[in-house]
Amino acid sequence: MRIAPVLLLIFLLSGCASNRITGCIKLAGPGWIPMNQPPPNATQLLAQENLPADSQLVWLAKGPQQLLACYFARGITNPGCGGSDAYRFALKDGTWTSQGQIMDFCDNGPS
Repeated sequence: MRIAPVLLLIFLLSGCASNRITGCIKLAGPGWIPMNQPPPNATQLLAQENLPADSQLVWLAKGPQQLLACYFARGITNPGCGGSDAYRFALKDGTWTSQGQIMDFCDNGPS
């Protein structure tokens, strides 16, 4: 009887992970592929933006020379528009550099 609640919890948690990945892909734009694990140099890349390593980050790649670290946040009043942001990194001349921040924006129309 205890198996059912455990299975439900696993199902719900996998749904949250799926939402994070889908949200980050949408924020990143076309061509970005989710990575199974952070890149080996994740800590150094995040340090370029003064960010701590975070297990909740979603890492995406666009080819071997572009990476993106995404913090997915769901808004309470407008899901999917809750302040998600991402940081792009590119490999140029053998050095990884930050390409800046991407933030989601939701236009709720005139107020």
